[in-house]
Amino acid sequence: MLSESKEHAGPQFVEANGIRICYETFGRKGDQPIVLIMGLAGQMILWDEDFCNALAAQGRCVVRFDNRDIGQSTHFDSLPAPSMRRLFAARLLRRTPKAPYALVDLAKDTIGLMDALGIERADVVGASMGGAIVQELLINFPQRLRTATAIMASTGAPGLPPPTLPALGVLLRRPARTKAAYVDSYVRAWRVLAGKHFPFDAMKMRRQAERGWERGLNPPGVSRQMLAIAASGNRKPRLAAVTVPTLVLHGSLDPLVPLAHGRDLAASIPGSTFRVIEGMGHTLPRGAWPQILAAIERHAVIAPQPV
Repeated sequence: MLSESKEHAGPQFVEANGIRICYETFGRKGDQPIVLIMGLAGQMILWDEDFCNALAAQGRCVVRFDNRDIGQSTHFDSLPAPSMRRLFAARLLRRTPKAPYALVDLAKDTIGLMDALGIERADVVGASMGGAIVQELLINFPQRLRTATAIMASTGAPGLPPPTLPALGVLLRRPARTKAAYVDSYVRAWRVLAGKHFPFDAMKMRRQAERGWERGLNPPGVSRQMLAIAASGNRKPRLAAVTVPTLVLHGSLDPLVPLAHGRDLAASIPGSTFRVIEGMGHTLPRGAWPQILAAIERHAVIAPQPV
């Protein structure tokens, strides 16, 4: 069950949707729940503890968790894992690959976690692939959402701008074999994705990389998550029926999911609110937190209360 303490409680484990999910909480059980969904290859620790504490200070019970195939949640080691290069080749040829699971399954994991924690309705916030999972929640489980926020996300519609070559290189880099090599590669990758507007804290990123290594990496799982993205296709037509209050946030300098994707997502959801975070890349820099947190807090106020 959710922690009664204001302090960080975790890690904890539950069985949900047939898998084991590792999660942590911030805030009190009685506060309005907000569920944070991270993106491709991202362990839940990418939702910074200070960021989670700031959300808790808004009167939220914050839940962050590892998606399937990453961190300390269930790894699907028996399933095939294609190379990133093959996946991008398939996308360039506009082929829809077969996948052992799709993004809707990750959405079902989120609902299963909410069920296990006794959460009937929640605000949900997703970053990157997490924003795509939020879209699957909006389409398939709208009754479980109070509000939705998608950050640096795409509808998956064809014809949108591709990543920059340096950002594409981040996705295609080979997995490091040692901790030192992994930490160095991690810092270089996030420096590319962060852009140059907000200060880049290399030491913080090194600590985050070391913690991720210690929690456990799963490169084949990253490939399977990418396969799930590719196989899930274009959500744009299905988003036209969404009625849940939705906020779309996107960085003006995102090199991996360019700003046009955010504009397209906001235009696809009736009545959505769109906000550009000037200077933000494909990261959640501390310098942008005041804008992000304020936008999420304002968005929560407009949500209709249950009858």
